[in-house]
Amino acid sequence: MLLALVWYVSFYGIGRFSDLAGIIFSLIVALFGIFLGVSTLIIVLTVVSGKQTRLAKRMRGLVTRFLFPVVLKVAKILKIDKDKIIRSFVAVNNELVMESLLGKKVRKPLVLLPHCIQLEDCELKITRDIKVCKKCGKCDIKGLANIAEKYNLIMSVATCGTIARRIVKETKPDLIIAVACERDLLSGIQDTYPLPVIGVLNERPFGDCLNTKVNINTIEELIKRIYIGGKDGKHS
Repeated sequence: MLLALVWYVSFYGIGRFSDLAGIIFSLIVALFGIFLGVSTLIIVLTVVSGKQTRLAKRMRGLVTRFLFPVVLKVAKILKIDKDKIIRSFVAVNNELVMESLLGKKVRKPLVLLPHCIQLEDCELKITRDIKVCKKCGKCDIKGLANIAEKYNLIMSVATCGTIARRIVKETKPDLIIAVACERDLLSGIQDTYPLPVIGVLNERPFGDCLNTKVNINTIEELIKRIYIGGKDGKHS
């Protein structure tokens, strides 16, 4: 509706309605432009300085719920690669979440994995807790299960978005590390806001949703940094 209105106004001119409507429309556009500029500046300063203000924390919500959907629609019109836009969004989101954790102790992290990370023809279909894995080593579940046991973590496989939301509701984590493709990471971050989510993109050497992989070292380093304390101990 908004895009249709913008197109109509740009094509026919706001003067078609009235002079007052033209002034109001110009003010709205100007305010929106200022809002976008200030929001972008705050986020950039937060990422660069490593210091997150209360305003910056609120910005994560505005970006996640309102600004980014608009950016995606504009990107679609301009035929910009959607996955590239989402990867940038996930990177900025991760930076904001990491900064928000400074000085805080994460007590109950949840690692959520996509079902496609398990070998497709595995006889043991893991539908939730990956600790039931027999650790044959044919997919990344073995390495992830070892991490879950080593750090006593809740690490679950979600077969769909509904199951993922149910796992989050039941486990009540204070932080989620989610492994998924661009589309699922985006919906997961938006659905669970304000719960902090750190997104890790999966690798898809065999195409979408088939025997996907993840860098095990990346996951363990995140756990060390967030849950255990990491090299600088800032998050302990």
